[in-house]
Amino acid sequence: MSYPNINRRLGGVGSLLVLGAILLHGWPAVAAPLHRGAPPTGSTRAFVTKVVDGDTIHVRIGTTNETVRLIGIDTPEVVDPRKPVQCYGREASARTKALLDQQTVYLQADSTQGDRDRYGRLLRYVWSANGVDTNLLLISDGYAFEYTYAVPYRAQLAYKAAQSNARSAQRGLWSPSTCAGVVAATKTRTATKSPTPTRSATATPAGAVSAASAPCSVGQIKGNRTSMIYHLPSGAYYAKTKLNVQCFDAERAAVQAGYRRSAR
Repeated sequence: MSYPNINRRLGGVGSLLVLGAILLHGWPAVAAPLHRGAPPTGSTRAFVTKVVDGDTIHVRIGTTNETVRLIGIDTPEVVDPRKPVQCYGREASARTKALLDQQTVYLQADSTQGDRDRYGRLLRYVWSANGVDTNLLLISDGYAFEYTYAVPYRAQLAYKAAQSNARSAQRGLWSPSTCAGVVAATKTRTATKSPTPTRSATATPAGAVSAASAPCSVGQIKGNRTSMIYHLPSGAYYAKTKLNVQCFDAERAAVQAGYRRSAR
């Protein structure tokens, strides 16, 4: 399986930014995302049995089957039965499948993120056998957004630099001919091509329900439009949040809409 030369794709300035971020975070030199080589020391060997979507895969570690959520990235929705396919979702899923499906990979944990998310998925960086950070590659090529959940992860600066470079170069979902960096939902899940979204200051984000529909349905997330903080159903202030509310089906929708998670 071949991979693009990431040094060439990021360009001189982008490479320096990412390399600087790697050095600041103490990223192991042998596993630096800018270079091919060996997977990082201490990573776990796994075999990818299925690619779920652009940022989630099924793997087999020894005799154990696990689901892995890639750290630091977020790709447009394509498999959630509650939601329509989002712009560039199919392309992102196809790219991850081309890179990882039925391949041996190496999984690297990040102590800042915990071992699993609330759905029980392992949180990992996914490296190819020849030492390429797949998470970073997807951002660099414009198939994924950089995504920080609550607490910054070790490679955050490198990933943010890669996203900035991809945006400037208008790669993938940043291109005006695709999504222009705005992930809007298509009308049906059977659409073969994602339309170019239009920007609107009053548009409701994908995965969200307008404030007029509040109170939210059971299980939905509440976003306070005044504080721009969202509350989970298990949160201390969920029941108290009743006015000026935006409802969301998933946390990623709230984050993409500019909300931050409540500390309680």
